[in-house]
Amino acid sequence: MNLFYSNFNNDDKLITINQTDSKHITRSFRKKIGDIIKITNGRGSICEAKILEEGKNIKVGIKQILNYKREKLSIHIAISPLKNSSRFEWFVEKATELGINEITPIITEFTEKKKVNIERLERIIISSMKQSNQCYKPIINDVEDYLSFISKNNDEKIMANMKTENQLKKDFIKSDNICLMIGPEGGFSDREIVHALESNVKEITLGKNRLRTETAAIYSISVIKSFTN
Repeated sequence: MNLFYSNFNNDDKLITINQTDSKHITRSFRKKIGDIIKITNGRGSICEAKILEEGKNIKVGIKQILNYKREKLSIHIAISPLKNSSRFEWFVEKATELGINEITPIITEFTEKKKVNIERLERIIISSMKQSNQCYKPIINDVEDYLSFISKNNDEKIMANMKTENQLKKDFIKSDNICLMIGPEGGFSDREIVHALESNVKEITLGKNRLRTETAAIYSISVIKSFTN
């Protein structure tokens, strides 16, 4: 069954569906009054709901709610925005499919683009979450300066750097709260690498090939996810 999204609370009895999803429900999936649909609130709950009213904004009545625990492992990606917006949006979409927890765009010395469209990325995340049948919506944070991010973030931070020989292996990770730091096409500057090491950020290599930023991020997420299987 297809999954839809609404920011409902577990004590709600009725939900009003947004116009976009309402259109998909009635036109694409040909649902009608009396049919059952599944809705997630992006916070770990999925409800089964009956369509009560049709229109631009469908109204549904909640029949039952199932709550799901989040995986113990939390992955946060701090990544430089890309000059090509479509490539960055592709990364956000695929990272959501893989079950990322949080994304923070960070501005580094070699970052070419300083702004991202958070509202658009939020829509991409919701769409990808529904498509991949997940009930937890990743957090997308506002753009933050590299140095400020390192000083504030308390996760176990791991930086991708081709200049190191440290391999991304299971025993390299010591925490359930991981922050992967991925730089721009030109990588992190020497000054940024020194600052990271002084701040107890660990370095890893992703192999001999020089990867695009979005490729490096997706590869890293996939490898870390495989450690829990």
